[in-house]
Amino acid sequence: MSSQTLSMMMANVRISSATGTSKSTTTTTTTRAASLSAKHANGNSKVFYANSLSLNKSRDSVATFSISASGSGTKKGLYQFVERVNSPQMKDDLIPFRVGMTVKVGVTVTEGNKSRVQPYEGLIIGIHRAGVASTITVRKSLQGFGVERIFPIHSPLCSFQEVRGAGKPIARRSKLYYLRERVGKNAKLKSRFVAKKEGLSRWQVKQNALIAEKEAAAAEAARVQAEIEAKAKAEEERLQAEAEAKAAAEAKAKEEEAAAAAAEAAAAEAAAPAEEAAPETEEGSA
Repeated sequence: MSSQTLSMMMANVRISSATGTSKSTTTTTTTRAASLSAKHANGNSKVFYANSLSLNKSRDSVATFSISASGSGTKKGLYQFVERVNSPQMKDDLIPFRVGMTVKVGVTVTEGNKSRVQPYEGLIIGIHRAGVASTITVRKSLQGFGVERIFPIHSPLCSFQEVRGAGKPIARRSKLYYLRERVGKNAKLKSRFVAKKEGLSRWQVKQNALIAEKEAAAAEAARVQAEIEAKAKAEEERLQAEAEAKAAAEAKAKEEEAAAAAAEAAAAEAAAPAEEAAPETEEGSA
């Protein structure tokens, strides 16, 4: 055998051994990848299953809550329930807020056993409308520094009053945040003069109608309460009269029973001497 043939045989052996090693390595890698993918798939499926269960539970809870609230079993019923809960907490005598108007806010501050009203006057630069959680952002300049505060308009601790100037401020944006970069006179809004209208404004008319409605509701409630009290008093008097009549009837029955018992006792006492005298006469005749 020549050296060339021997070298070729050794090369074939190396190639075959390398191929076998690569095949085993590929098989091992494929097995590990399959196991890891199965593991991750199982874990993901568990996570997805848990998430679906929690989502179903949350949906069931929302549906149950909305059903118990309004009976509709939908999100609309839940929203209506939330509105009914929040409506008593909302103020109905607020001024018509608009961006650019100057307002004077009175904040009730409690310190120990005392309470005071802290005034704050500034310009409305933003309005956030969210039902009972609606707020306004009021900005003012104090000693060269801008100060902003956010007030919940439906809070019972805040009262609002519009500060009317010589003209109506011009605001063409819904948010006046650009005033934060202005200083001095540049931070003031331009105003345009508006002719004064005679008579009451729409807000005043609305407030008068609201006051009249409240007074009518209070009168109706007082009338209903008076009727309820009158009915309760009449019912109490009727029950008292029935109790008195029953007591009088019971007393009369007791008196009659006592009189009947006394009459029976008197008759028994009157019959006793006659019965004693009857045996004596029989003995004398005998």
